[in-house]
Amino acid sequence: MRITVKGKNCDVPERIRDEATEKLSKVSRLFDRFIDMEVVFSEETNPRIEDRIRCEVALHAKGKYLRATGSGPDHFTAIDRAEAKLARQVRKFKTKTVSKPRLEAANSVPAGRDPQPDPLS
Repeated sequence: MRITVKGKNCDVPERIRDEATEKLSKVSRLFDRFIDMEVVFSEETNPRIEDRIRCEVALHAKGKYLRATGSGPDHFTAIDRAEAKLARQVRKFKTKTVSKPRLEAANSVPAGRDPQPDPLS
């Protein structure tokens, strides 16, 4: 999986890039069919907003995009909050993709076999 980290109207130091890559790569352990991930940091200029740093994560899987945002007073808190939201979405996505084929297979009747006769008739 390719991870791209960039800043929008702000510079992102190398240690924050490394931290974002390390934390967000844990999501790929939950489900390994992702193509790429884009992480964008931005900073609010309004002094009334306490959580000034914002981390937006977009995860691309085949035919599906998952997005999560997290805000915090510093970059590390924003990364943690975005990662928690994204991990929940990935678990939900994996459950849907894995359970659906199994459910269809369990409910279908194999070809060439008649369904079991009703014992009451």
